[in-house]
Amino acid sequence: MSVALVCAGSAGCAATDVEPTPETVTIGVAAAPSLAEAFTEIITAFEAEHPNVTVSMELGRSHQIAEGLSERTDINIFASANEESMATAEAEGTVSDPTVFARNHVVVAVPSGNPLGVASLADFAREGVRVGLCDPTVPCGRAGDTLLSEANIVPTDVTRSPGSRALTSRLADNRVDVGIVYRTDVASSRGWVTQAEVSEVERELARSAGTTRYVLARVPAGDAGEAARSEATASDEFVDLVLSSRGRTALLNSGLEAIPG
Repeated sequence: MSVALVCAGSAGCAATDVEPTPETVTIGVAAAPSLAEAFTEIITAFEAEHPNVTVSMELGRSHQIAEGLSERTDINIFASANEESMATAEAEGTVSDPTVFARNHVVVAVPSGNPLGVASLADFAREGVRVGLCDPTVPCGRAGDTLLSEANIVPTDVTRSPGSRALTSRLADNRVDVGIVYRTDVASSRGWVTQAEVSEVERELARSAGTTRYVLARVPAGDAGEAARSEATASDEFVDLVLSSRGRTALLNSGLEAIPG
């Protein structure tokens, strides 16, 4: 009885009844820049529902991320903007369970208000029209070149940008009059850049010239250390959210075409 009374008045004994503090973990997501807006929305929702999990997002070119995954232990999830980069990661054995979850494609874009009245691909060759294209070494550049080649259009005044986002910024600043960029970048411009009202035939031509499929996969090597199990659980739940109806809504909001899981 005396022992029981001593414990009853002891803070040390009472501590055994306190619930343990939940483990806090950080998971890493490496993604293509065109996923930034959608994944920011998804991460915000995920962290609100998982207060003990922090999601760190790293943006970069998909092929560079894929090639470097074998040396990374801080990445748990890889979201590639193309299937080729994910195939590279698969061949190296650094990813598991790849799933196609979204599509993106190029569009003919103009500054807000369409100052030069661009209405067709033929306007790319019009005198005085400054044309913006992505570098031919990146997907949007190859897509733009393919689109113009298929339409038998040869622009007279062309400026190249390193990527779709950079070219969209040029359009927003009226440094070029028309360009070929991804629709996600038009959507994220908040109205500073819009799609040109070209014909349905030319819209379909653009879609066929530059559609890319996004692939999501887990990176098992990222589940390391004492928190490995918690990281794996959190990572799996994050993937589930991306593939859910709420994730598809975020993808649609950013201009992507969501592929039902």
